Amino acid sequence: MQVTAIVPAAGRGKRLGSTVPKQFIELEGKPVLMYSLEALDRIEEIQDIIISAHESEINTIQKLLSDFHIKKVVDVVQGGEERVQSVRNAFNRIGATDYVLIHDSVRPFITPGTVREVLAAGIAHGAAISAIPVTDTIKFADTNGVIVKNVNRRGLWLAQTPQVFKYNILAEAYRAYDKRPVDITDESGLVELTGVKVKIVAGSILNIKITREEDLILARLIAGMP
Repeated sequence: MQVTAIVPAAGRGKRLGSTVPKQFIELEGKPVLMYSLEALDRIEEIQDIIISAHESEINTIQKLLSDFHIKKVVDVVQGGEERVQSVRNAFNRIGATDYVLIHDSVRPFITPGTVREVLAAGIAHGAAISAIPVTDTIKFADTNGVIVKNVNRRGLWLAQTPQVFKYNILAEAYRAYDKRPVDITDESGLVELTGVKVKIVAGSILNIKITREEDLILARLIAGMP
């Protein structure tokens, strides 16, 4: 069984307000991107890793791969303006594989256990994602920020990565997307549009995505934990 991991790392971090792209910000002396890559590199079920990056940062990433002794990266490709295109560019460079695992470069605290659980579910069901249940009260508001109604949180989940798909399922989803492009924010949403049922695996609240300044503060605290 062949598993290829895709790590989209072409984001510019505009919401973070940093002059350094968030995947290169250091936590305890290590760039955020390297946390994700080191975790994936250690998992024996993954054979290959492909990174999508901004064109100007490909050489920087190649040097980091050498400095941190990452062995499984087989290609660093140019990313796109949006996440969907960055992942697609990497997907197009896959030679032959059975399953595709996608993990955000800015979710540095993924554990091998979670990766293996999502991978096992992806193999069993054809498509699976890590997610955590919504625990806060949910409000639906109008464009003026006035609450319209409360939303029942039962059955609501916050999607994370990793996400795992059988290669043929993701390929078919891209073909459908080419015929009718839609606004999607993750590959699970793309696959769901083809009618494929996606299995949820309970993730961790520590598997945070660094998007805003407060996320970075929390990430520094997590990285510094003994």
